[in-house]
Amino acid sequence: MIVITGAAGFIGSHFCRKLNYHNINNIVLVDGFTQESKRSNWERLDYIDKIPREQFFQWTEKNVQHIDYIFHLGARTDYYSTNNEIFELLNTEFSQRVWSFATLHRIPFIYASSYLTNDPELPSFYAKSKYFFDKWVEKQQQTPPFWAGLKFFHVYGNNEAHKAENSSNVYKIYRKYLENAPIIGLDENVIQDYIYVNDVAKVLYYFLNHAPRSGMYEVGTGFARPMQAVEAAVRKALKVTSDELQVTSNELQVTRDRFQAELSMLRRNAYQQAFLSLEEGVKRMVNNKT
Repeated sequence: MIVITGAAGFIGSHFCRKLNYHNINNIVLVDGFTQESKRSNWERLDYIDKIPREQFFQWTEKNVQHIDYIFHLGARTDYYSTNNEIFELLNTEFSQRVWSFATLHRIPFIYASSYLTNDPELPSFYAKSKYFFDKWVEKQQQTPPFWAGLKFFHVYGNNEAHKAENSSNVYKIYRKYLENAPIIGLDENVIQDYIYVNDVAKVLYYFLNHAPRSGMYEVGTGFARPMQAVEAAVRKALKVTSDELQVTSNELQVTRDRFQAELSMLRRNAYQQAFLSLEEGVKRMVNNKT
């Protein structure tokens, strides 16, 4: 069985669809399934069991012999919350328990980290919780037989509706044009490395089928783009001619290294396939294509 935490979320649901596409359905979904806005993410998936997060460790006690792989993609991703206690509980302590379980029972373990942990200023409690887990992992002498922490950069695509103000800049601008939705939490003065969620799912699928060198991998396109490029890509994909939004953006060179993936570890030891450009990824998102 393949256990996927965060399976009802953004990246997790896309990875599950990727597995289903390859006729893999021995999947166990782990998440909080009471949030109605997530229902469309998981209700059409093909899986063998669905476990509420709070029941996960009780379930593992009875099913450990059947678990072949754990993808720990679940986390509290509210970038604006100051409730540090919930981040410590879900993003750090829960992750440590899953890692320890995988180590004890010799189960390969992949988990989602974030490019935000590269920022020495750690801009949010979310980033700090992910950073603390990364650092804890690096200190462990006992590890799963294979493990990888994937530092995802700015992932965008469909299935983000439940994230609200925590959704990607791409999705916020897309909804503004498509539904005249308000834009909340759009940082116009940074450049980011935007990677299409289906490319992320392909990377996860690669790690399922190969066991490259254990360690931390940055996952992005390797190219940072300004907000102007995001808006232009959305407008082109939607064939919009109105200049209603017209976000402004400064090319802040000082942030380029911080917000652009370094792909040498990934390319040298693992995934070689090219990633979609921002323009092509946005076009596929708008047309709901993989």
